[in-house]
Amino acid sequence: MIVKKVFGFALLTGLMLSSMSFDSLANYTKRDGRWEASFQLLNSLSADVDGKNGSQLDLDSDIGWGFTLGYNLNPHILLNFDFASVTPDYKATLIEDDGDEYEIDHKMNIYQSQFNIVYNLMAEQFTPFVQAGLGWSFVDSNIADGPPTEICWWDPWWGYICERYQNTYSDSRVSYNVAAGVRYELDNSMFFRASYQQTWTDLSHSEDLSLGMVRLEIGSMF
Repeated sequence: MIVKKVFGFALLTGLMLSSMSFDSLANYTKRDGRWEASFQLLNSLSADVDGKNGSQLDLDSDIGWGFTLGYNLNPHILLNFDFASVTPDYKATLIEDDGDEYEIDHKMNIYQSQFNIVYNLMAEQFTPFVQAGLGWSFVDSNIADGPPTEICWWDPWWGYICERYQNTYSDSRVSYNVAAGVRYELDNSMFFRASYQQTWTDLSHSEDLSLGMVRLEIGSMF
């Protein structure tokens, strides 16, 4: 009986101390005036883009990766650079001059580089945040835009070398984004973030590409 009472008191005391410890840490953050970097695991969502004369582009969802590098001006404001890479499958519907259409199934490379302002709503280890940013996106269809080209050069180790390469239909365009999520910091300067981001890319001959991404991050402050 005494053992049970002692065990119950110890358990209750431990829970109280854990609660007090958590409450004391809730108002404390180490990010003020510090740099930080993170690695991202991305899930880009499916998207549709309507082009001219009935042409269309359908992108599948894809798993990708990315990273960030930023500086915390204060506990609330973070300025960062954000890079993301995904390679979704896509189906392109092409319309010929006579009205006939045909489809292409291929894989596309999308690279996004964004400069963001992140606002943490609370100066605590756990906080919701919102984000807005501007940058550019590089989109590569991986479809050749002409015959291959051969280049040759003299190498000091291997002698005369010739290689072939082939240009593809690709473009770099202005893009912008908004995002919202949550952030949690550990005492050892590690942090985790989870967010949803929507990015719009200004394409040349169709409506803008609106691409949603779910992001999971692990990072460190230094």
